[in-house]
Amino acid sequence: MTHQPKIPDGFRSPALLAGLPENTPILIGFSGGADSHSLLHMLAAESKRTGARIVAAHVNHGIRGEEADRDEAFCRHAAEALDIAFVSCRVDIPALAREQGKSVEVAAREARYAFFDRVMKEEGIPILATAHHADDNLETMLFHLIRGTGLTGMCGIPLSRRCKHGTLVRPLLGVTRAELLAYCDNAGLSYVTDSTNTDTGYTRNKIRSEVIPALLNIQSNAVENSARMADHLRADSLCLRSMTDWFLEDICEDGSIELEKLNGSPDAIVNRALMALYADLSEGISLEHVHIEAIRTLCRRGISHTSVSLPKEIEGVIEDGRFSFQRKRATSSVCPYSIPLCEGVQTISQTKAEIVMSSSQKPRNIYKNSILLSLDSAKINGVLYVRNREEGDRIRLGGMSKSIKKMFCDKKIPRDMRSRLPILCDGDGVLAVPYLGIRDGSAQSSDTEHPLWIQISIK
Repeated sequence: MTHQPKIPDGFRSPALLAGLPENTPILIGFSGGADSHSLLHMLAAESKRTGARIVAAHVNHGIRGEEADRDEAFCRHAAEALDIAFVSCRVDIPALAREQGKSVEVAAREARYAFFDRVMKEEGIPILATAHHADDNLETMLFHLIRGTGLTGMCGIPLSRRCKHGTLVRPLLGVTRAELLAYCDNAGLSYVTDSTNTDTGYTRNKIRSEVIPALLNIQSNAVENSARMADHLRADSLCLRSMTDWFLEDICEDGSIELEKLNGSPDAIVNRALMALYADLSEGISLEHVHIEAIRTLCRRGISHTSVSLPKEIEGVIEDGRFSFQRKRATSSVCPYSIPLCEGVQTISQTKAEIVMSSSQKPRNIYKNSILLSLDSAKINGVLYVRNREEGDRIRLGGMSKSIKKMFCDKKIPRDMRSRLPILCDGDGVLAVPYLGIRDGSAQSSDTEHPLWIQISIK
């Protein structure tokens, strides 16, 4: 093993970051650069004390041809020199990016972590360590800043997070790039340089090569200061997360929250609560600022049966003074129908509704979802029939012509039920609507000579 210099003060134990025993096996993402070679060297030294098994994992992205092959060979030899197990894979990232319609950068990152996940599962390694350092963190903070981030984004790269088969940790986030280069020099470590890192067509490379040097000219300790600020912001973010957890303890089992509570609580808590609830349903996908604003506007209006569409086929819905996230229901496309009614039982196949019409005796209610309409047959004009609801339908009730659509909303009729309810009509238009009522002057009364009963059952 090469000379062992002092490990920088900003280094954090991977096991400690993961909350696991110090002899827990560790997989390190190893590119062969100064950062990852430094981390590999530090972990190799630590493993002599802790007994932790170290495995180095390298991905040849197939982007830089012979240079990428050179890097893979370098990494293999570097791991062997430290007596560390080495695993690698090759992926044609340009082809994968074209196939998936993603940028090369995104496709490479996803392929890299997919490989790490596979190795962790196969080797039974619960910790993945990457060599992100303080300069990387400043780049990330600046990148998030120009995109209009919130507090979480300004915290930069998290020290640890759950991954598919364990915990991803960043032991070097408190160490600067300059410290790592000095460590390599003192330990006699060589390293490779990825030529794509100088391509300022990538936003991060532009920040690294142009923005950060300008900041260092203004404040030479910009990297260290930003690392300290990130630590403070993470503490604030953790506090807000705890308050959000407390806020969410009071929600219903169905995940709905009272509008009064949503509209009356601090934005910092409400927005985090909304993002947490959405992530539970969307399998970790985050809400953007525009989505949060749309949801908050919906909640401030507080109109029942209104909703806002969100990514991943999810919608935010207002019902009975509460807000909740729900998966979008399949649009109910009822085929248009118009069916004349006669004595006896008739079935509407389009909506699985059953109608019983009788002029001799009141039908027995045999279904849970049954509506009985008691009509005066003398007030029916022409042919009596049922049809599907149409846009603009209205019925005269209480001396006023009322919108059926609006009445469904006011009566809180479930949306999936509305399209299934048949509309009863005669020559004068809409005669009756289940749950809403019978047209003025058409219902049975004490002096009705020819009563007519119509029972509508929704199966």
